[in-house]
Amino acid sequence: MNTKVKRMMRTLLSCTLAVSMYLPCTNVYATDTVDNLEKKTNELSSELSKVNEELSTLSSELDSTISKVESTTNAIELTKVSLADAQAKEVQQYSDMKLRIKYIYEAGDLSFLELLFSAEDMTDLLNKADFIQNISSYDRKMLDELHNTKVEIQKQQTLLEDEKEALVTLQTQMDQKCNDLQAKAASTSTELNNYSDQLARAKAAAEAAARAAEEQQRLEQELAQQQQQQPAPSPSVPDQPVTPPVSPEPSPQLPDSGNTTPPSGTSLGVFKITHYCACSICCGEYSNGITASGTTAQAGRTIAVDPSLIPLGSSVVINGHTYVAEDTGGAIKGNRIDVFVSSHSEALANGVYYAEVILQ
Repeated sequence: MNTKVKRMMRTLLSCTLAVSMYLPCTNVYATDTVDNLEKKTNELSSELSKVNEELSTLSSELDSTISKVESTTNAIELTKVSLADAQAKEVQQYSDMKLRIKYIYEAGDLSFLELLFSAEDMTDLLNKADFIQNISSYDRKMLDELHNTKVEIQKQQTLLEDEKEALVTLQTQMDQKCNDLQAKAASTSTELNNYSDQLARAKAAAEAAARAAEEQQRLEQELAQQQQQQPAPSPSVPDQPVTPPVSPEPSPQLPDSGNTTPPSGTSLGVFKITHYCACSICCGEYSNGITASGTTAQAGRTIAVDPSLIPLGSSVVINGHTYVAEDTGGAIKGNRIDVFVSSHSEALANGVYYAEVILQ
């Protein structure tokens, strides 16, 4: 009966493996869980929204600054025209005054005296004297006004040029900040897409693992039912003498069924077998290839175990191959073993299955 049960267990384990191979490839994450990936994805999405919002605000401010630069540039051009006009008027007024002064020197004081003595009466005399005084005062006043106007325009031009320089500097700084934010947005978007892909694969892996676990539970229940339905030991006592040759010594080898050369050791039962590699997706910050026991992980040798069930340094046999328990993992609890492989694609391809584990 034991042989028959062994054969049935072997068949059921083979069926479990076949079912798991038809499930979607399951990505094994030694440290990152679906919850962690969802949290990271939400954080990146929120960060990207903030960056885009800041970029939008900065772009509006930059447009306003560019408009101010253009307006100030136009104002500077207008002040240049006004300044040139004021300078031309000052030059013309100065030229007219020089002509009058030249005439006075060339005509001498006699002309003014003749003008005064030609007055018909006292009123006419005062008017002519006042006229002469007004000409001199007018020239001086016009020169002063034109000079003051020119000075004010020059001051205004200087202020506008200083304002433009400050605005251009601000525009340059805002341009640089816009470029930095755009680069940050692109980087965050790329990282978000990467984590979104990882999250989708992790969810698919979790769903596949759940289906595989359900299938395994169903098969185990079926096995239990088959065992219960096994007929009681045959009452044919003549068969009992055959029992001594099949002594208790071979019984430890029963769990090793399915191997060409059955290994010796203690069966730990059926374990869930997953796979991982030394990449950041599988191991997160511990992706340096160094195991929990301090050794360098090797494909075909290293496995991650729950040390409360399998002590580190122990050798175990899985499907006829001997591995060494050298690593642990946050998700490796109870009857689960993570087999180290050389690449992430290999971890995906190997998927999830169930196998009997022999402790040597």
